Amino acid sequence: MSAEGSKQPDEAAPARPRALPLVGASRPAEPGALVGAPRPAEPGALADAPRPAEPGALADALAARTAPAELHEGRGAGLRCTACAHRCVLGDEGRVGACGVRFVRDGALRAPFGYVARRYVRPVETNTMYHVRPGARALTFGMFGCDLRCGYCHNARLSQALRDGLELDRPIDLSAGALVGEALAAGAEVLCAAYNEPLIAAEWVRAVFAEAKAAGLVTGLVSDGHTTAEALSYLRPVTDVFRVDLKGATAAQYRALGGRREPVLEALREAKRLGYWVEVVTLVVPGFNDEPGGLRDIAAEIAAVDPAIPWHLNAFFPRYKLADRPRTDALTLLSAAGTGYARGLSFVYAGNLASELGELCHTRCPRCRAIVVERHNYETRACRVERGRCPACGEALPGLWR
Repeated sequence: MSAEGSKQPDEAAPARPRALPLVGASRPAEPGALVGAPRPAEPGALADAPRPAEPGALADALAARTAPAELHEGRGAGLRCTACAHRCVLGDEGRVGACGVRFVRDGALRAPFGYVARRYVRPVETNTMYHVRPGARALTFGMFGCDLRCGYCHNARLSQALRDGLELDRPIDLSAGALVGEALAAGAEVLCAAYNEPLIAAEWVRAVFAEAKAAGLVTGLVSDGHTTAEALSYLRPVTDVFRVDLKGATAAQYRALGGRREPVLEALREAKRLGYWVEVVTLVVPGFNDEPGGLRDIAAEIAAVDPAIPWHLNAFFPRYKLADRPRTDALTLLSAAGTGYARGLSFVYAGNLASELGELCHTRCPRCRAIVVERHNYETRACRVERGRCPACGEALPGLWR
């Protein structure tokens, strides 16, 4: 077992950390501030939302499952967390970061450790990774908390549980070795951290991924990208894939989600420089980020980093605080895909409207246009890649193939 994997969460439950205004940080916008969006209903007003329990029990349970954080700088009143782009100053005792899960106790920064909130074994493609071992099974795990507050979050019951006062799930105690053992027993080739923002628990993710790499697994982060060069460097020795959401084309759109856009672009560039395999996803939300000009800008920015980076365009479906918003129509995604190719990208996908846009699920050779990976609804039906090359013309195909 690695040094990181030998760490265990604290046994005693400490007093719940207290959330205070962040020093030097602007107050994040509420999810209802989405550009062009009507004011969404409160979480408890959604027809299918359970009534929130009394707040507190989940926060106490998570505070008990922590270890000393390694991603920070300074000390005392100047103690600053470096796990995400908020770079919260957390010098006071009990102070909690914007993520809700990193806090100060006994003068030291604590980070989530030794648990999962959810884990599944599914095709790796369900993590919107198309150039990573197509057809392989992946064990994907997630935790609680997030540095952003997206009103359309698919996993809000985990990522936004502390903000919304929801007590629907509980942490499941698990060692890094046991989690990797589950992946191996299920025949998984890939282990991913997803569902909430994994980099706010970078110390735990590194412990798990160290065990996974020792067992021969491919490892991947499914991230909002609102992170730091320090966090990317910290995880790179044990991480292969950085699958990042690029959520909008403007600073205003990112302010509506509680973050900033430039750190995400910086993270893309830094991840590529560090040697991660990078794929990008944009969830296209009507009335928020579906303007053609903005999607053109996103495509151009990805191409400027590397035109071989796959760009996934996903349709929004009504959920969470945007349950009254219409679904993204297929024509919008089709037009955006054309924009991606026009801006020089080699691989553009639309995966979650397979019945309408099935041709945009496949991987085609950028040289001869032969289908080299055939997919439907996030399931690989045939992979024809031969030693990383197109079998028809011999073109090298970027990715992490078998």
